[in-house]
Amino acid sequence: MNLRKSKLFPFLFMLLAASMAFTACKHAQSSQSAAVETQGRELPPEPAAAPATATPTAGAGGAALPKGVDAKDLDAAEQKVLAEILAEQFDPCGKPRSFANALEAGDCPVAGKLTQTLITYLQAGAGKKAAIAQLLKEVERINTLVQIDNSHAPRRGPADAKVVVTEFSDFECPFCRRAVIPLEKLQKHYGFALYYRFFPLKLAHPNAEGAARAAWAAQQQNKFWEMHDLMFANSEGLDWDSVKKLAVKAGVDMKKFLADFESPASKAAVDADVKAGDEAGLDGTPTFYVNGRKAETLAQVQEIVRELMQGAGANLPEPLAGEEFGAGDVGKTAAVKPAAPSPADKPADAAPAAAAPAAAPVK
Repeated sequence: MNLRKSKLFPFLFMLLAASMAFTACKHAQSSQSAAVETQGRELPPEPAAAPATATPTAGAGGAALPKGVDAKDLDAAEQKVLAEILAEQFDPCGKPRSFANALEAGDCPVAGKLTQTLITYLQAGAGKKAAIAQLLKEVERINTLVQIDNSHAPRRGPADAKVVVTEFSDFECPFCRRAVIPLEKLQKHYGFALYYRFFPLKLAHPNAEGAARAAWAAQQQNKFWEMHDLMFANSEGLDWDSVKKLAVKAGVDMKKFLADFESPASKAAVDADVKAGDEAGLDGTPTFYVNGRKAETLAQVQEIVRELMQGAGANLPEPLAGEEFGAGDVGKTAAVKPAAPSPADKPADAAPAAAAPAAAPVK
């Protein structure tokens, strides 16, 4: 089917463009701290790498591609761009050779999958520069390991699990909410340890820091997960009155809860998580780390978990299909930095905004 002649092509292009932005629906933050949300979706599951041999083949336009690279869905110009990228970029496994040579050697497990990802970008109309940028970003994600201290973080699953998933999340992030049930399904299916870390995006979500401190206060009474589940399930917002009602529903001692919430320790705990996320290179929520390897989608979480379990000789259950754990519905909210204030941001005669429910009184 010729995508360029199909009425579906504009839709497919827009869908992939959203996926290329880290599968993210981003928050655009103006200097007035106004957030705009649009829906994002994950990239489709990456095809398994095809076996490569040392014999290159010519594409439709005469572009030499390593044998086993299926580029039939690309036109001649796109195949030429693909061949150039593979020739110019380095081996993603770190050996002193080109990407094309890595494919020919067949000893770099990620090369085939990354090539299929490149083909998907090019097929959707991405130019060479954009395709390379996404390729390098994905190579960095695959090859970067970070150390995360979860000693004070709430946990689901066994303390001695060989596979540890750390989630950085924001209680007001809609994509974090969508990830809750699918991530719980993955945790139960594979039995890994799941740690929750606070990463409130305060510019986009005015109640996020207060909600995080409330969850920490509930954690001091071993009620973190009850509070976690109630806040994410609540569709009426997380203003302070709502948070207090949820705390009562979670079964906490309210006198202790309020004292812990207002304590400097609650702010210090949330700030420490934010610092850990910044040091890990977070750019939005939810973001996951599986034994220190970054995953930006639930499909990537499952892929890395399975790789680690297989490497440890563990018995692997059947993989969950994307529709089983909602992988296609989870995007990402981008972390944003405050813009410099400008007198033009708010006209002198601007009407006052309608009063919003009171946020938690964080100090």
